[in-house]
Amino acid sequence: MWIVSGLIVAIVLAALIYLACQKGFFQVRRSLEIEVPVESAFAAVLDFKTWPHWSPWLLHEPEASLDFSENWQAEGGYYSWDGKVVGAGKVTHIEIQSGRAIHQKIAFQRPFKAENQVYWKFENRDGHSLVSWEMSGNMPFLFRSMARRMETRIGRDFELGLALLGGYLNDSTAHPVLEFVGEEELQDFSYWAIPCNGNLRQIEAARRSSIDRLRSSAATRIGLSLMLYHQFDPLGTHFQTEIAIPVGNNAPLSNYQQHSFNGGLYLKMTLRGDLKFLPLAWYAFATHCRLHKIKTESTRPALEIYQVDPGESAFSNQTGTTLYLPIRK
Repeated sequence: MWIVSGLIVAIVLAALIYLACQKGFFQVRRSLEIEVPVESAFAAVLDFKTWPHWSPWLLHEPEASLDFSENWQAEGGYYSWDGKVVGAGKVTHIEIQSGRAIHQKIAFQRPFKAENQVYWKFENRDGHSLVSWEMSGNMPFLFRSMARRMETRIGRDFELGLALLGGYLNDSTAHPVLEFVGEEELQDFSYWAIPCNGNLRQIEAARRSSIDRLRSSAATRIGLSLMLYHQFDPLGTHFQTEIAIPVGNNAPLSNYQQHSFNGGLYLKMTLRGDLKFLPLAWYAFATHCRLHKIKTESTRPALEIYQVDPGESAFSNQTGTTLYLPIRK
C-alpha cells in the first residue's frame, strides 16, 4: 500500500515539476489582405454585432447566447458568449486607435478560465486593407503543455476567421462558405485511383493533373471525381491520399489501380469556395467533431468529392466540394 501511494505521489510530483518547467506563454499572429478600404475593415471588427457573421468559433454553435453592452463600439464596450459547445467568455475593447488599431481583452470562463490580450492592426495597401489579428497570453498552469500547440490551432482559426471576414466585407472576393450538414450513410463503390503522398502543396499540385488523366477514361466513369485521405490528420504535414474517379464493377482493365470503397456512416460538410480553402475547411470540420464530441473512425478514409472537376469552373466562389468524415455509430 505504501509503495503504491509513494508511486502515485512521485508521478504527481513529476507532472507538476514538468508543468512548472513549461513557459506556458503563446503568441499567435495572422494577416490577410482584404479588398475593401481600411475604414470598412476597421468598422467591421470594431462592431461586435458583425462578429457572428465571420467568427471561426461561433459557426460551430450559431445558437449560442450572445450579449452586447450598450457601448459595444467604444472603449470599455464588450460582447459575451455562452454556449454548450463553445464555452463562455467575454471580449472587451481596451484601446481604440481610429482606423489603425484595436486592443482587446478576451476572458474565457469555460471550459477553463484564462485571460489573453488581442491586437488588431489595419494598414492601407493601395486601397485594400492588410488586417492583422494577434493574440498572446499564458495558458493556465494545468494546460501549460498545450502552449506549443496553440500557435497552430489558433493560427488556423485566425486564418479561417480572416477569410470569413473578407467574404463578409466583399462577397466578390475569394472566400469560403461552410455548412455542417449532418450524418449520411454512404454506399460501396469501385474506383480507379492514382496514389499521391506528400504535403498539402504537393497534393494540390497533383490533384488537377491526376483527375485530368483519370477523366480521359470517361466512358467508364459513373460519379464525381474525389480524393480519399487515409490516416487523416487536419494538422498533419504529410498525407496519404488517392485521387480517384468512381467506375462500374465491370470496368475494363486499365493502367490505374482499381479499389473498392466500403461504405458506412459518415458526417457531411460542404465547402463553397476556392479549393485553396480546403485545408481550413478540413480543420473546421475536425474542430466541429471535437467540440460536439463526435467520434471519428480512423480505420476508414475521409472523402473529398468535387462537384465540378478542379480547373473546370471559372467562378471559384461557386466551386462546390463535399467533405465526409467517417464516424462511429
